Amino acid sequence: MNRRKRFPIRLAVGLILAVVIDTALQVGWKTAVSALPDDGSPWINFQALLSNPLSLGVILLMACQFFNWLMVLTKADLSYAQPITSLSYVTVFVLSVVYLKENADAVKIFGIVFILVGVWFISRTDHVTQPQEPEV
Repeated sequence: MNRRKRFPIRLAVGLILAVVIDTALQVGWKTAVSALPDDGSPWINFQALLSNPLSLGVILLMACQFFNWLMVLTKADLSYAQPITSLSYVTVFVLSVVYLKENADAVKIFGIVFILVGVWFISRTDHVTQPQEPEV
C-alpha cells in the first residue's frame, strides 16, 4: 500500500524559512559587495566588509541558514528538500529585478518557469523515503 505521509508543519516552516533566509542572504550579500571600493586591495575590501553592518548581517544570516538547514534535514530527505529550496532562485530573481534593477530577459524568465515546474514535480513526492519491507 502506497500511502503518503502527512506533511509536517515544522518542515513546511523550515523550507519557507530556508527560502526566505537564502533570498535575504543573496540580496544582502550583493548589496554589501556593491558598496566596496572599486580599486581596493583584498585587505581593504575585507576591512570594509567587517565595518559594514550589512556584511555582518549577512554572516549572521549564514549562521541562521546553517541551523535551519540542520532542522530541515532531520525532517526530510535531501533529495526532496534541496530542490524545494531552489525556490530561492525565483525570489532572488524577482528581488534582483525590482530592488537591484537587474535585467529580466526571456531566457531568465524561461529558466524561472523551469524551476517552478521542477519544484512542483518534486513537491508531489514523499518528503521522506519509506523504509523498505524485508523480503521473506
